[in-house]
Amino acid sequence: MKLLPYILFLGILASCMKKYEMPQDSLIPEGAIWLKQTIKHDFAPHGFTVIAPWAQAATLKSDHLSLDSALIIIDYWKIIEVFNGKESEIYLENYDYFYVKKFSIYEAGLYCRFPSWFDTTCHDFHSQVKNMSAYNGLLTIDVAQTPDSIIHWWTPRLLYKTGAQYVIEARVKITGKTALQFGMDYWRTLTADFNVFDPDCIVSNNCEAWISDWILPTQGEFKTVRMPIR
Repeated sequence: MKLLPYILFLGILASCMKKYEMPQDSLIPEGAIWLKQTIKHDFAPHGFTVIAPWAQAATLKSDHLSLDSALIIIDYWKIIEVFNGKESEIYLENYDYFYVKKFSIYEAGLYCRFPSWFDTTCHDFHSQVKNMSAYNGLLTIDVAQTPDSIIHWWTPRLLYKTGAQYVIEARVKITGKTALQFGMDYWRTLTADFNVFDPDCIVSNNCEAWISDWILPTQGEFKTVRMPIR
């Protein structure tokens, strides 16, 4: 996936969604585009052949104090295809690396948070995430290190099965003043680039499927979550 067109899409989306925002809850990251679960297209519109699951995290406030904890640990996340009532696991990331894996800009990124989420006009609107690493079965994100950024990452694109729905399952531990959100988009092909933002997904190469509720701190324990809730 070419990054610049997709980043431009995120910036356009952020500005378009401003008029739909509701009063912000104190447990949801400041400036978030999506404040609660939203299912836009539970099935892919005609002409869309792949899915692209993603995740994002941020501190609750941009002025997060460095002494305050904001830590996310993910044991695994998997993509489940639901077809005719039967579930099939089609992707698993269990972070079982024997070395400390860092993530390239083709796998994840730090994105501008202000003046608006995914704002393409700010300096360094997409840079490498250096406060996220995977090792020995765990992904660790010290969100407190980057309070002025959104940490956004994604799976490879996966082929869509006509008539199927998709679920993300993850085992997570969230500590401190931060929150985690998952979502999924459709794309026309495995290699299609962003062309235009179209909320109706008629002329665009990508289309929003759904966005989850924000996952809040888990009281010091790992918690298994599934989304969206249908």
